[in-house]
Amino acid sequence: MNRASRWALVAFAALALVGTSTAYATTVTKMSLKDLARNSDAVVMARVEDQVARYDVNKEIYTYVTLRVLDPVKGSHKDDVITIRQLGGVVNNIASIVPGMPTFKKGDEVVVFLTQKDKAGYPWVMGLQQGKYTVSQDENGAKRVRNELDGTVLMDAFGKTSDAAKASPDMPLQSFLDGIRTDLNEAGKVQVDPTPQTE
Repeated sequence: MNRASRWALVAFAALALVGTSTAYATTVTKMSLKDLARNSDAVVMARVEDQVARYDVNKEIYTYVTLRVLDPVKGSHKDDVITIRQLGGVVNNIASIVPGMPTFKKGDEVVVFLTQKDKAGYPWVMGLQQGKYTVSQDENGAKRVRNELDGTVLMDAFGKTSDAAKASPDMPLQSFLDGIRTDLNEAGKVQVDPTPQTE
């Protein structure tokens, strides 16, 4: 088999994998927006600055996504640069597809709910695709968010599964962020003793 034939075979196999992967779904525990916010180590609105896929030492393909923080909702600061990683990606025409894993595109604005850093030092998106919202503008220039749940099956606390909707309804961005902040403030209220302390 010559070199061109081998390349064509690899490309065909990669395309076949991409085509068949859409028939499968990943089952994850269903999380409410409040659960996502409270259980995340960080919640940020950010711009996707870059992404690259590469093999790790165990020959698994991971994608590394670099985010520039525009609005720190929890656990971060404005202008921080965060690199997240997730399983799967494409390296040298070899595709590793994980249904339900969030996808990113350079230049996009997103709101992400992030886990603590893993052993390699990278946070992940909480709840797979549940933890990533894409920011868009409507015809009037107002920013809105949407959570696409393609390839994800959600399982509730009782073990009942349901196919996730292809996309959740658009929500105004500012109302969305304000709601998260409200949930976090209510969860983080501290009881203060009003009695003055005396020495």
